[in-house]
Amino acid sequence: MRVPAVAAVVLASGGGARLASALASVAWAGERIVLDPAARLTREPLPRGVRLHAGVAEPLELTTAPWVLLLGDGEIASADVPAAIATAVAEPGARPAYRIPVAVQGFGATFRPPRAPIRLARRSEARLRIGPGLAVDLGPPAGHAGQLRSALIVRTTERLGEAVEHLDAQATTLAALLAERRRRPRLWHLVLGPLAAGGHTLVARPVRQRASARWFLAVLAGYRAAVAYAKLWERRRAESAERW
Repeated sequence: MRVPAVAAVVLASGGGARLASALASVAWAGERIVLDPAARLTREPLPRGVRLHAGVAEPLELTTAPWVLLLGDGEIASADVPAAIATAVAEPGARPAYRIPVAVQGFGATFRPPRAPIRLARRSEARLRIGPGLAVDLGPPAGHAGQLRSALIVRTTERLGEAVEHLDAQATTLAALLAERRRRPRLWHLVLGPLAAGGHTLVARPVRQRASARWFLAVLAGYRAAVAYAKLWERRRAESAERW
């Protein structure tokens, strides 16, 4: 199935298999774009027809497609996503934006945060928003957002070293986005940011799962937020040093 009305934008932190899987899962989209805020992928080989934008930009600036779908480079669109999106955008009373669940698979279970992020939006609404815990989505919409049942999937690794390496790359991307928005790192960011990120994981469904798995994922989410703010502080300090 092809959905030409949709441009799929992958918010990239690194290349390799994760990015390739994300792009392959949206091969049905009318356009595929890699958004690389930290400009780390200028030499990354990309599939034919995929465009790379190095630097920070709003999704609405990258395409003329009527709709934008946002994915992270560790996420893949499940097999039923294209049909769900095609149905939603073709409706006469289509919403300006739609929430899409993000399911985290690992440790023999699938975790779903209680509130799905806005990942599909009309191009005019497609602006990156950084929420509590440094979760990135599209919004806020001008009207009430709809809800899709189909999910985006994150397959987490149970290897600590590999997980930390990927989270560090994500933190670099988040720091670039925060810097573009002139966010200034404060002490409360370092305290509350990781707590918010980890808290989303702790309350994710299913509730009945071994505590060690839930705590491991929560610690990783908190780590990413803490490192992102640390990298932002480092960028600000370097900029101040250059001015003097």
